[in-house]
Amino acid sequence: MSAVAGFVRNVVTVLSAFVGIRRKQDHDEAAASLTPLQVIVTGVLLAAAFVAILILGVRILIRIA
Repeated sequence: MSAVAGFVRNVVTVLSAFVGIRRKQDHDEAAASLTPLQVIVTGVLLAAAFVAILILGVRILIRIA
């Protein structure tokens, strides 16, 4: 598996965990192929990106108002 495909799979796994939608088969496959460190780092980065997007959105809305 290429590095890009592995990264995309990791991001999809973490995003689906954020939303709470995972099939058992997908969960088992992800658990077999991903390390806990990969999942933790991806989760922290995606959470930081989410917070940054929220802050940016609020600042834009405040500036418009």
